[in-house]
Amino acid sequence: MKTLREKLHSQSGASILLALLFLLVCMMAAASVLTAAVSNAGKIRSNYEEQQRYLALSSALRLVAGELEQAEYRGRYTVTQWTEILTETETDPEGRPVTVTTEYHYYSVQQEPGRFTCGRLAALKADGTSDGGALLPFYKELDGVFAKEFTGTGYHPLEGDEIAPLPTNPSSGTPRTRVLTVTAEGDLEKQFPPVAVEIDMSQSRRVHLTAKLEAGTKADGSPNFYILEAELSALLAEREADGTLRPMGGGMPVIGYSPEGRMPKDQMPEGPLVTETGVITTDFDSKSTVTEETGSLLTWRLDWITREQKEAE
Repeated sequence: MKTLREKLHSQSGASILLALLFLLVCMMAAASVLTAAVSNAGKIRSNYEEQQRYLALSSALRLVAGELEQAEYRGRYTVTQWTEILTETETDPEGRPVTVTTEYHYYSVQQEPGRFTCGRLAALKADGTSDGGALLPFYKELDGVFAKEFTGTGYHPLEGDEIAPLPTNPSSGTPRTRVLTVTAEGDLEKQFPPVAVEIDMSQSRRVHLTAKLEAGTKADGSPNFYILEAELSALLAEREADGTLRPMGGGMPVIGYSPEGRMPKDQMPEGPLVTETGVITTDFDSKSTVTEETGSLLTWRLDWITREQKEAE
């Protein structure tokens, strides 16, 4: 150590060169430490941003999924019952005309827009039917599936713009995608950016959720999106007297009307009909019309949610 101090204080050229070499080693060590610190700071910032993206996406997914788990669908239909009287003129054994009446009892069933409730995501009109301006008016798609119950004489399904088609399976077809924008409120708005949640329903009535968050741009200048996905499965159930739901497996609600000996007919005559055998008149006093809902209902439960975010392709 004494020799090293003497060389450092020496005025010869070799001692100055040694000092410069020692200084260079110290500067290289300091530069390495500084580079490592900057690199670690970048990684910490990147991990923080990734965590914020994941929290924003997963929070938006769970919020929408929680609302959908409150959703319920019931099919609705109107049953019309009436009696027609056939009046015939016959001849008794003595050749005198005799009037004979025979009653025929009929019914017809008309599908109505279903009842679809979904927490804060679907509104109802005053008559209890779904509001067409609701955020998630899935009742049109579900009515399209429920319409399969209305086939044959006397059964009239909704048609045209009153129903909407579902894709043939979860990976094909043209689903009617809904897009909700989920935005944090208050102080959290600065931490969590708005997230777009796309909502599709498949032929099996499963609901697929895709949460998208825009973050930066790709090399070609197009927006870069990060996504998380989730899916809810449909469940057929009945509500017990205490309000709890009793699962019934898969499927759709079905009509619960029992004709009780009545015959189906497309429509009730508006006036008397003259036939070869006699005159048919309608007993309007016997006519009854009632709108009913299916006893079973369709509800949804969260099936799966992805654990890791990925970049949209």
